[in-house]
Amino acid sequence: MKPPPFDHHAPETLEEALDVLARAGEDAKVLAGGQSLIPLLNMRLAAPAHLVDINRVTALDTLEATAAGVRVGALARHARVERSEEAAGVLPLLRAA
Repeated sequence: MKPPPFDHHAPETLEEALDVLARAGEDAKVLAGGQSLIPLLNMRLAAPAHLVDINRVTALDTLEATAAGVRVGALARHARVERSEEAAGVLPLLRAA
């Protein structure tokens, strides 16, 4: 199947992404990896009017390890988190998860 029509937005900054989401409201869905949303679109189980692709928002691709814990950004890939020696040093079980 093919997804229903939607407006595609590809913001490059967090501010742009938040602006698009604020304007579109409940008619928007966020696309990051697409592992769950794309099949739903193709089966027409989801039909957002706006698709906000955040893959270009580099501010969301973060991984910070401090003594207080590990902060993983929305676009940090699982492999990066798994391979991070700093994160494993703070939370050893994170690598196993």
